[in-house]
Amino acid sequence: MKVKRTIVVAISLIILFSVLLYRLADIQLLSTEQFGKKDVNLLEASVEQRTQSVLLHNGRGSFLDHNGVSVTNPPQLDVVFFPFLKDIDVPIEEVAALVNEPSWKLEQWITQSEEPFYVSDQLGRTLTEKEYEGFQDLNFPGMISVNRARPGDPEVATHFLGVVRGKGASGLEETFEEFLSSKDEEKLLYHVDGKGDPLFGLNVNYLGQQDPYYPVQVKTTLDLGLQQKAEALIDASGMEEGGLVLMDIESRNVLTMVSRPQLDSNDPNRYENHMIKSYSPGSVFKTVVAAAAIEHPNVNIRETYNCNLSINEGKEPSRSLGFLTFEESFAQSCNYTFAKIANEMMSQDEDVLENYATKLGITDFVGWKGDLFRLKDFKQFGREDRNQIWGADPQKRVPLAISQTAIGQLDVKMSPLSMTNMMATIASDGIKKEVRGVTDILYKNGSEFIEFPEHKDLDNRLSSYSALKLQELLQQVPTAQGTASSLQGLNIAGKSGTAEVENEDGMKKQIFHHWFAGYFPYDQPKYAMVVVTLNSKKAEPTYSVYKDMVSYIYEQENKEEMKRRDPAFE
Repeated sequence: MKVKRTIVVAISLIILFSVLLYRLADIQLLSTEQFGKKDVNLLEASVEQRTQSVLLHNGRGSFLDHNGVSVTNPPQLDVVFFPFLKDIDVPIEEVAALVNEPSWKLEQWITQSEEPFYVSDQLGRTLTEKEYEGFQDLNFPGMISVNRARPGDPEVATHFLGVVRGKGASGLEETFEEFLSSKDEEKLLYHVDGKGDPLFGLNVNYLGQQDPYYPVQVKTTLDLGLQQKAEALIDASGMEEGGLVLMDIESRNVLTMVSRPQLDSNDPNRYENHMIKSYSPGSVFKTVVAAAAIEHPNVNIRETYNCNLSINEGKEPSRSLGFLTFEESFAQSCNYTFAKIANEMMSQDEDVLENYATKLGITDFVGWKGDLFRLKDFKQFGREDRNQIWGADPQKRVPLAISQTAIGQLDVKMSPLSMTNMMATIASDGIKKEVRGVTDILYKNGSEFIEFPEHKDLDNRLSSYSALKLQELLQQVPTAQGTASSLQGLNIAGKSGTAEVENEDGMKKQIFHHWFAGYFPYDQPKYAMVVVTLNSKKAEPTYSVYKDMVSYIYEQENKEEMKRRDPAFE
């Protein structure tokens, strides 16, 4: 019996020892990277227990403006202090002199630190280049000079660029998530023992991939200086809701896009980018009716129209303008003229308005789209609204519905982006193109990864003659006789629009969308721009912002011309 017990105990001990041995082997050799039900990486966990680290870069791609200037939070020069400085003899007076702070404050930072910290965070400001170079020359252990990527939402063009909440949550951050996301973080780290003292001397190690290709840089079409100026003008104007789109006519690149209210960092989807959402355009839509009338064989645009009449028979018009020609009707925005013409044209062709919207490049979407690798029908403006002329139940045989549609009311919905593109199409003699917000994706070393070429549309375009006639009409609006007389003298062509906002039940709300869409200079078109004030009783912000932005651009171009002629000019 004793022998049997001894054998049983021995076998049990052997089994237990074998299990422990296997467990130890599993931990140390077999399952080091996927241990247990939760697949814990034991190597990483053990390192984390013995290291302290500071994040330099999260590995995510960034955005540039069209000149290659960073428009997200650019990397900044900084210095990291590590906690082991408290245990060594630091040249405190020399360091204090570098940053112009008392030595006692420097000692306090160091002695109270338990984690690595950035010097700029303690100073409450960024380091100057001279201070940064001073730390580099000092080359003291535990004081590491770095190029620090600053996290946080962008400070300009927030709606356009978007924000990141784990991943891209809006704007280009969301649309280009596939290219921007990365897990390759860059860190500085050092090993410590249980007391927090350095394990392997005073060495600080870099953790990350020295990759010449990633993270990528997305080169946008924005002009940073113009973007900043536009935002300042809109905020100074008191515009609460609305925004601005500025576009280069030749390339159809968005140079500036501003939307207000400003994005809410706590809820990025609370305030959407109004510049890619669609709204009633009011009389700006008369441009489409005018284009159709110019080319229609059965419309006599030399007729005189009774602008004392309302589009709603039996009702008084909001303005009595007398008898006006077609050109005068456009300049003074006579509703009756365009309602009458639209009804005449639609009695023969119910699709005439859609057809001319297509010719002007504003049907459906206007943003750049195409196939990229495995991404089919990729859209640069991912949340762009579809434009529409008629609603779900089009009333194409109802005269009043046609009249309301002709003046940009009822179910007509157009985005400010598309209205800017329409003006660019007219200014370029009818040439249609998709609108770009990004021209290239670049590798980290600056070489090209992806190019977004211009997309020209030569199908069903407006004739050069018709484009010229529209240009002549648009030039009459910002004059003493036109509806945008406050913009006269600025070499602008364009169309104003006031759209009355209705409740869902069709009741008037006594608030309006106030538009001005145009291009400039009208004799040598270079820029197309839309400013719109949404849901407001006041039209003034629209015109003051438009006027000031055009004046600023002219001023900057004059300065550039003077510098070109005389390099010494300041």
